[in-house]
Order: sequence, then C-alpha cells, then structure tokens
Amino acid sequence: MNLSEVRFPRQLEADGSDTVIRQALMARTTKLWSGSEFTVPVITLCEPLKKALKTARLQGRIRCGAEAIFEKLASEKTGIAQVRSQSSAPYGDRISRLLLFSNDGAERFYRNIEQTILTHSPRLLGCLLDMDGEALGHLITGREGIIKVVMAEHKDVVSAILRALVENQKADIGDPGGEK
Repeated sequence: MNLSEVRFPRQLEADGSDTVIRQALMARTTKLWSGSEFTVPVITLCEPLKKALKTARLQGRIRCGAEAIFEKLASEKTGIAQVRSQSSAPYGDRISRLLLFSNDGAERFYRNIEQTILTHSPRLLGCLLDMDGEALGHLITGREGIIKVVMAEHKDVVSAILRALVENQKADIGDPGGEK
C-alpha cells in the first residue's frame, strides 16, 4: 500500500489533519514478514491512542480476532460489489476500516494479514502496533488475555484513532493545538 496515495476519511481531509497523519504513518514502516515486499506503518502506543481504542471498544466499534474480522470484511466486500453493480458512483475508495495487529505473530499470521489488507484495499489500512498480543488484549478488554488483531469498524472511529496517533506528536513539538 502506497501511503502517499491513501485517501483518508473525508472528515480528516476536510480539517487538514490527513497530511500530518500521513507523515506520521510514513515515518516508521516495516515489512510484515521476511519474504514480503509489502510494508505497513508501525505505531507506538501513546495515551491518546489508548483512550481512542478504549472509547471505540465501549462504542462497540472494535472487532477482535482474525476469523471474525476476516468474515466481516468478506461480507462487506460482497455488499460493496453489489452496490457498485447497481450504481456508477465511487464507493469504498477511502479508508473506512483500520486493522491493528500485535508485533508477536508468526509468519503465517502476517502473511494472512498482508493478504487481507491487499484484498480489501483501499478501504482497509493495516498498522503494526509496537506491542504484544497480551498487552493488546489487556488494553482492549481490561483483563488478562491475548488479542493479536483488532479492527476499527467505522469511519468516525478510524478518524478518531488516526487523530490520536498525531495528538501526542503535536503536544511533544509544542503545537498550539496539542495538549501538554
């Protein structure tokens, strides 16, 4: 996925935060597995991001687990294909889903993640969290457990999470819009 060409949700483009978010995502990337040519952004957890993820979970906008996520995306893809066949209007050409996954998966897991991102691009953006599945599980559920992958399921939640990525940076550089 070429991050310089990604189309973010309209609300991020309207308020101009898409440029800063794009730069933050492009600042640190990695290949998902040794034989891959595909790179994804690497995200370091910060307080605004923790808050955004917890809020999304409370709103019921976070789906956990690879199987549940892959099934949901396949179902949505079928629906999008049906809408496209009935209308010539562009649909599904912006990021509306955000796939976040832990850094402690096996190669097979990352190959599946890569294939999923490629299959559901451009509406799905995948990012590697700089944390393990145990920490992600605790963050999302508030209790012990391992969660290796979550998906933010709504454009408003995706926008809030992406904004949270740069909130911490704005505060660090003394941006008037950021909080210390």
